[in-house]
Amino acid sequence: MLNMFVIKDNPKSYALLFLLGILAGVICRLSDFLPYESLWSFSSIATLLGFWITSVGLITLASSSNGGAFINTFLYMFGMTISFYGLKYVLGFFLPAFANDGFQTNLFLLYSMLSLVCAFGSFVLYCWNDDRWYNSILYALPASGLLAEAVGCLFMLLKLRMLLAQTIFDSLFALWFGAALYRRAKSKILYIASLAVVSISVFWLIYKPFVI
Repeated sequence: MLNMFVIKDNPKSYALLFLLGILAGVICRLSDFLPYESLWSFSSIATLLGFWITSVGLITLASSSNGGAFINTFLYMFGMTISFYGLKYVLGFFLPAFANDGFQTNLFLLYSMLSLVCAFGSFVLYCWNDDRWYNSILYALPASGLLAEAVGCLFMLLKLRMLLAQTIFDSLFALWFGAALYRRAKSKILYIASLAVVSISVFWLIYKPFVI
């Protein structure tokens, strides 16, 4: 099931990933038209990490090599960054809600650098294809991050009646990654232990200060 779609290391695939990134950035920016402080909080897609974790995980799974995973992820994230900030600049000419003093160069450069960080992360994650003990730890990372955020969003849902969509999204993909990658892990025990330790650590360090 996980090998049904493979991203080949060629210019056509790179161009497709870049275009998909541009489309994702447009969708994320347009989500700003939707209310954040509501039950579903659809605009949270651009502010929380679940969408990015899922994107990097899926791209890495579908990539054909470490180098391909790096390039694919960078082009996707960079395309997203271009369209996200480019569209905000354009909308600022027509809509007061997006009004600004010009192109947000500092944020654009920051997230361009983060695109490189994500690409490096994808390069490392691709090593989960190695038949070594550490592949169990790497396979646990996407589900761990999503599970930690799902718990954080659940706290917000119960306290403030917000983030229902993000809670569902994170929970579903945490279950999917968790089950699918469990089958690939060299050591099931190390996989489960890594899932538990990383999930708790990420929740405690990143989400707990905002929800408890």
